[in-house]
Amino acid sequence: MRLANLTWPQAEKVLAQDPVVIFPIGTAEQHGRHLPLGTDMIAPEYIADRIEAMEPDVLILPSWSYGQCDSQTEFPGTISLGPQLLYEVIYKVFSGLMKHGARRFIALNGHGPNTGPIERAALELSRRGASLACLNWWRYVWDINHEWRGGHAGGQETAAILAIRPEDVDVSAYEPARMRGISPEMPASGWDNVRYKGVNIPVPRLDVDVTDNGWLGPDPLETATPEWGREMLEAAAVWAVDFIGAFRKAEF
Repeated sequence: MRLANLTWPQAEKVLAQDPVVIFPIGTAEQHGRHLPLGTDMIAPEYIADRIEAMEPDVLILPSWSYGQCDSQTEFPGTISLGPQLLYEVIYKVFSGLMKHGARRFIALNGHGPNTGPIERAALELSRRGASLACLNWWRYVWDINHEWRGGHAGGQETAAILAIRPEDVDVSAYEPARMRGISPEMPASGWDNVRYKGVNIPVPRLDVDVTDNGWLGPDPLETATPEWGREMLEAAAVWAVDFIGAFRKAEF
């Protein structure tokens, strides 16, 4: 059920029953030259829709489309709240619902750097007797099927958007991932790392200085198919419904 569709007396009754509350969270952020800026919101919203179809008693909040992506703002269209403001938003949303009886919260997250603010809010809510689980959809599906592992805007996320909104994928803009190091002796080995003599060393930089086209990962774009996306997203939703059933019985 959707909080936005309830009257306040209806919401009062639902919240008093301590429902599992899902907050879909994403960001407006560059996803290579081929994917839309809303990629990290499109996938969680789709999974939330599938969860609602299978588990209608879950309370789903209006989505939040702005996240923490300070390292990406050199790419046009990326909007970042930063970690502090995002933490405050998440904490205020859930603590407001706690006043009326809710204590079991899920952040259905589509963006990696949102995780820190979500986990910070979870600790604060825990001190008050609530529990907040962070479900990073792209990450937990790796454990469901290791072949689905992906990077940022790579084949994994591209497959998801091909399954949900194929018209928003610019296949003509596919190009290889490119990583730029900081010297010939120190090539990049990820967004935040360089490798020197076999050792990975964190050297955080602006993302545009790491890759000029905005995507990195082990999953080439050409591997993405709508079939992969549909199978992966359905598996994500089914697993989440199972998790919700167990989360209802958790003691804290």
